[in-house]
Amino acid sequence: MPVRRGHVAPQNTFLGLIIRKFEGQNKNFIIANARVQSCAIIYCNDGFCEMTGFSRPDVIQRPCMCDFLHGERTKRHSIAQVAQALLGSEERKVEITYHRKDGESHQFCLIFRICE
Repeated sequence: MPVRRGHVAPQNTFLGLIIRKFEGQNKNFIIANARVQSCAIIYCNDGFCEMTGFSRPDVIQRPCMCDFLHGERTKRHSIAQVAQALLGSEERKVEITYHRKDGESHQFCLIFRICE
């Protein structure tokens, strides 16, 4: 049976479809499980790891709020927008400054898609 790197969830065809779709679009992304406390991250692609400087084991099972990427230049208003997006059920776009593992800050544009 093939092993999928980064999966910490039962095999799910729906997740596989999402991963294949977004991997093909050259996007950096994470997938979180909204049914567990703190919406734990269950998958992150290689692009996300390269972009943030964190390895997959550093990211998996952390809250999808990505508070591990918050730093001195991350605005509270942006953090509140991310939290609000996670509570909603519609697609939302949020601009936020996150910090890489090495401390370097970058402006990110996040798009939240909630799938039920």
